[in-house]
Amino acid sequence: MKQHPLIQSVEKTLLEFSMLKSGDKVLVAVSGGPDSVALLHVLLTLQTKFDIRIGVAHLNHGLRPSAATRDAAFVSSLCNKTDLPSHVATVDIRGLHQQQGGSLEALGRKARYNFFSRISRKFGYNKIAMGHQADDNAELVLMNLFRGSGPLGLSGIPPVRNNRYIRPLIEQTRESIMNYLQDNQVAFVLDATNNDLRFLRNRIRHELVPELIHRYNPNLVDTLNRTAAIFRAEEDWLNHYSGRIFNTLADGDATSIRMPVSKLLENHGAIQRRTIRAAIKHVKGNLKSITLQHIDAVLNLCREGSPGRILCLPGRLVIRKQPGDHVSISRQPSLPPSRENSRPGETIPLYTISVPHPDVGTRTVMVKESGTTLVLGSMPVESMGSLTSAGQHTAFFDMDKLTFPMLLRDTLPGDRFMPLGMQGTQKVKNFFINNKVPREIRRKTPVLVSRDVIVWIVGHRIDERVKITQQTKNVLKIELFLA
Repeated sequence: MKQHPLIQSVEKTLLEFSMLKSGDKVLVAVSGGPDSVALLHVLLTLQTKFDIRIGVAHLNHGLRPSAATRDAAFVSSLCNKTDLPSHVATVDIRGLHQQQGGSLEALGRKARYNFFSRISRKFGYNKIAMGHQADDNAELVLMNLFRGSGPLGLSGIPPVRNNRYIRPLIEQTRESIMNYLQDNQVAFVLDATNNDLRFLRNRIRHELVPELIHRYNPNLVDTLNRTAAIFRAEEDWLNHYSGRIFNTLADGDATSIRMPVSKLLENHGAIQRRTIRAAIKHVKGNLKSITLQHIDAVLNLCREGSPGRILCLPGRLVIRKQPGDHVSISRQPSLPPSRENSRPGETIPLYTISVPHPDVGTRTVMVKESGTTLVLGSMPVESMGSLTSAGQHTAFFDMDKLTFPMLLRDTLPGDRFMPLGMQGTQKVKNFFINNKVPREIRRKTPVLVSRDVIVWIVGHRIDERVKITQQTKNVLKIELFLA
């Protein structure tokens, strides 16, 4: 009997990317939706041929009580029918969101991967199969393009990650998967939130992509997947090359390294950036919360910084321009409440984010540490509208009294500012106490700094010295959005 075309195509993908080997124990992530159910069905069909063992994992995020219970029951029933090991668990994502902040989507993703890793360690699975497919990849490439990502973001979803996470359906379209399920009369469940247009990914999926396919490129999904593959191959080579440069220049251990500035700057600018990224990843362990602005700030310190100058990055990283020809990158240990650095008198913020001039239109700044987003826009004062209806999450500033780039950071001991309506300065700590701001909110509240002056306790009060007056000509408007 001839195999279904999708089975043949997936088999080719498995071989091309060396996803499986004989004896592998594969944990299949199954939500109950069409992609994950098709993935499980295909792997079961190929199980004997590839000599693998299969188990199923399903995590209930607790965000859709009745539907989530239905999905978990469906997956459990599916496992019973196929006599497969089933690993089903529930996590309170909303509770985690209240404790940690951030976005629900990011928390859910982290919870899923932690769950898969935990189950894999406990039951001996050495591969984790995910249901991402070609349309998912195309949508992610577009999302990352809109965010201004570099080659890594435009390389999309990797078919294999860390020789552990595999995506056998990555070359299949959503349409081909639905046809496969229909041809084989395979049941699945649908998640209504996938149609919620409040989410950017869903707007891209249901509005933008169909329009682009209809009016510009009927083969858009294939085109974007091909582009992603090109970026992915070149990204791999560039990382390999810059890794060799890093290994040649870096001197130190896992917590602190130093590099000769002159040798670093001999390289092309793209390699300089990648070498700095490699250095940060070596010390920090990951690149979470590290942006292009941070990398360029390190390079600017290398080029123009005077000896002894320091730069603080997310994750307690401290970059120092050393006397002579070196720059050092180190990670501070978990800091006590005072967060004092080992050098007397220095106090290091836990994160700093550069806030550039908005120029024309708007500019968005994401604050992952507090789970918030700032949207900046400039305008003539005549276009400002009423200040009385703005609310705490919108702030207006006399733009000509600000110096860019500004700095967004967490609060530090001894921080002071001049609250709107007052003539003298006040400690930020006392402002929080006087206004009965809960401790947990204080911890997550960043401050906006211009020329070493705090101009806004974000979401609470601006500084008197940057307020709108009768002499104001240009206005900066900043809106705060919570995750």
